[in-house]
Amino acid sequence: MFKFTTILASIIIGGIGIIKAQSSDMSLEIINEKRLKLNKDGMKVLGSWAAGNMIISGAGMTQSEGSVRYFHQMNLAWNSVNLAIAGLGYFGSRRDPSAFNLKETVQEFNKFENILLFNAGLDVGYMATGAYLWERGIRKENSRLKGYGQSLILQGGFLFTFDIIMYLASKQQSNNLLEVLDDIQLQPTGVTYRKSF
Repeated sequence: MFKFTTILASIIIGGIGIIKAQSSDMSLEIINEKRLKLNKDGMKVLGSWAAGNMIISGAGMTQSEGSVRYFHQMNLAWNSVNLAIAGLGYFGSRRDPSAFNLKETVQEFNKFENILLFNAGLDVGYMATGAYLWERGIRKENSRLKGYGQSLILQGGFLFTFDIIMYLASKQQSNNLLEVLDDIQLQPTGVTYRKSF
């Protein structure tokens, strides 16, 4: 369990670094480039978490029994799905940043941020289900329920933290887009772009 909490703490600290590393460059192509890079980086984090869990729990499952064995078993199953999602998400983020117009960029930000918020809600549900299973396992003296419950709490906690960090980083980037829109002015002669310094 200590290894998992150490990994979770590293992810949180790394995620805070992602948020702080955003710059204020305002061109639409650069905003899309950063948006796609954030998605790729997020999928690398998710994939690394999944692979690390699968390696540790694969080994742990063969060397443990009782609720600890079931904890590792659920981690393996859960993270095989996480690994697939990370792979699909990573390759889906490999798009040309210049291919997005303003409307598409706004839609991509909205879609991504809404998915992250929805997922964060699901993550709370995973943790609540895990707490229920763990408690029920203790009451019924059922090792499987205890182990599965503990795993769901850990995985839900990681995913909740991951989704919130990704949401905050994306929101910071979408706020940069709003700054670009603030610099666009409608004139009787046409549209002008005023770069504020």
